[in-house]
Amino acid sequence: MNFLKMGINSPEDLLNFFQNKMKYGFVYRKKIFTDSESDFNQNFDKFYKLRLGEDFIKKGYGVCWDFCEFERLFFEKLKIKYECYFIESFIYRQEGGPTHTFAIFNRNGKWFWFEYAWTFYCGIREYETKVEALKDILNKFNNFFNSKFVDVRLYKTTKVTKRLDAFEFVEHCLNCEKVEIK
Repeated sequence: MNFLKMGINSPEDLLNFFQNKMKYGFVYRKKIFTDSESDFNQNFDKFYKLRLGEDFIKKGYGVCWDFCEFERLFFEKLKIKYECYFIESFIYRQEGGPTHTFAIFNRNGKWFWFEYAWTFYCGIREYETKVEALKDILNKFNNFFNSKFVDVRLYKTTKVTKRLDAFEFVEHCLNCEKVEIK
């Protein structure tokens, strides 16, 4: 992937690219599914497959999982120090709740939350430390939803190298390093 050819030279350029070219949702057999549909989650569980690299850009749609893996590729290519995370929440012990993936990156000794897919917090936010960033993101996640979560877990994720369905992606993340924030 040649980001420079695409005019993407910085995290700010990547955010602008997403805002101008990409939408939230996923594509399955030429059908577009967006979160404005009442059955989005059911269709997501049935039909979703992670999009990687050029395939992601070509389709023009993605969810936070796709965006985060593309951000990972961008940060790696431009040799920017970064980390990707997965949040898993539980409404009840036996029922999972919302999830989210996101990237943070380091520039000039400060950490930045890069967020596109969660439109409520779309943008790049600056923090003095990685822990400060992670605490703030987890706090925003917890406060965004009206449900009281029984548990919220954070995992530092590793690179995905093949298209995974929703269950495989979650399993991949849960097999990564669990992070405890004090």
